[in-house]
Amino acid sequence: MIKIALDSYPFYLKKNIGPNIFLKRLTTELQNYDCKVTSRFNPFYDIALFAIKNKSFYKKPYVIRIGGIFFDRNNTKFNTLKENKIIFEGIRNSSGVIFISEFTKKLTQKFYKNFDKPNIVIHNSVPLSSFNPRGFNKRNELNIKSNDFVVLVSGTWRRHKRLKEIIIFFKRISKKYQNLKLLILGSVNEREKIKDNNILYAGNINFKSLPDWYRTGNLYIHLPWIDQNANTHVEATACGLPSICSNNGGNKEIIEVCNSGIVSNVDKEYNYELIDFYNPPEPNYNILEKDFDKIYNNYEKFKSKIKFEPISMRQAAKKYLEFLKEINNFK
Repeated sequence: MIKIALDSYPFYLKKNIGPNIFLKRLTTELQNYDCKVTSRFNPFYDIALFAIKNKSFYKKPYVIRIGGIFFDRNNTKFNTLKENKIIFEGIRNSSGVIFISEFTKKLTQKFYKNFDKPNIVIHNSVPLSSFNPRGFNKRNELNIKSNDFVVLVSGTWRRHKRLKEIIIFFKRISKKYQNLKLLILGSVNEREKIKDNNILYAGNINFKSLPDWYRTGNLYIHLPWIDQNANTHVEATACGLPSICSNNGGNKEIIEVCNSGIVSNVDKEYNYELIDFYNPPEPNYNILEKDFDKIYNNYEKFKSKIKFEPISMRQAAKKYLEFLKEINNFK
């Protein structure tokens, strides 16, 4: 039996931030295999798996999970050079690297020169026993009619997520389709809220009820300028929602492997350089509208083609365990 210590970057103090959520789910799933998941303070582990760490914490081999690096040239939220230095130190002293998307791998290799570590891409995943199209939803509770078409968005609404632009697009497309509702999950600043009877603000959601909220929607739109591979997009897909996502970042890979919607070419292609991350460009609304039309008018066809197995947490856990064993010669 292999004993694995799991933990996330020490700066991730919030329990409900993406890497912590994923590692908690991964911990549960790994216990279905021949391994024991232990605390990072337990000295008896065989190998550690971390979202991001530097070597001073650990005396045994570890694999680092890279959920993204920093590329904001203005240091708006974090100091790009300082934070990347810590991440790169973690890579340098690791036995191997797990990336959450091909985009994240390419971005890291752009900024980390002479990258030569054993590595693998394993996309974010969810437990399909919880996140699936079957079960309760919130339509009755929210007085949503059976023929209403609910556009669902979810996130921690920082500026690069482009909630403002999503609302602009929704008001535009609502003039064409009279049965639309916009359901927004996640806390929204009161100053940014638009008073509209067809826009519903759910606020922060209890994690146990998340699948019920996702099942309330018909279509998921993921429009950040650049995102590494958001858990929210994976969760919505697992709950059976076709999706539209922007063409930059790692989320388009979820649509590609799950056959779950349309990658919308709303932005100029990102060239893997430092950018003004929190000052995103306006997406091309004309292209977005054409892609929306395709799904709205062929909804059942898009919905029926979704593949769920590529985002199964059980399959992801198996890949994690196989990689950990492979690069550390565990039987």
